[in-house]
Amino acid sequence: MESTLNITEATLDKYRHINVDHIDWWDSTEECYKEDMKEQGIYVSDMYFSGFCSQGDGACFSGHLDDVPLFIEKNFKPDDYPMIRKLLDSGGSLKFSVEHSGHYYHENCTRFYIEADRLEYCVNMPTEFHEQIVEQWDKELDNEIVDFEKQSIEIFKNHMRELYRKLEQEYDYLTTDEAVRETIVANDLQEESDDD
Repeated sequence: MESTLNITEATLDKYRHINVDHIDWWDSTEECYKEDMKEQGIYVSDMYFSGFCSQGDGACFSGHLDDVPLFIEKNFKPDDYPMIRKLLDSGGSLKFSVEHSGHYYHENCTRFYIEADRLEYCVNMPTEFHEQIVEQWDKELDNEIVDFEKQSIEIFKNHMRELYRKLEQEYDYLTTDEAVRETIVANDLQEESDDD
């Protein structure tokens, strides 16, 4: 314990970024984040981020909805999107995905894609009357898809902002005096530094 108290400010400054100089300092944050997203019905394939000190810094990810019913359950009211729910219950699919786009890494450097089946291909229509009902359902479904896409984009972007905050917190902790001291002591770098 005494050796950690004797570490000079100059030594701390010299090794300030020792914990974030290696390429995988964010691994544990990334792993936890991907697990958190999985619990929201979102599969994160790749994460991108930059900075912590300049305008334009941020984070984003590529991925897709892995479990649409779970995503709807976690983010919307039980009576939201009845036609989308009917589509899913009828064996139809809805795909929503995001990919990184551009040279920067923040939530606005992304492209979103949505694709959904039509109820007319998923629901049995034995009579003309049934066809008319399903035709009306598909019109309602079209409106729901537009709104669902808009809401889902904002949810994904909020998750990307959250990702950036988590990475920033981890970075800030790893560069604190306390964390740098622990690394200096654990790697016997104090004597080497004092000799410089």
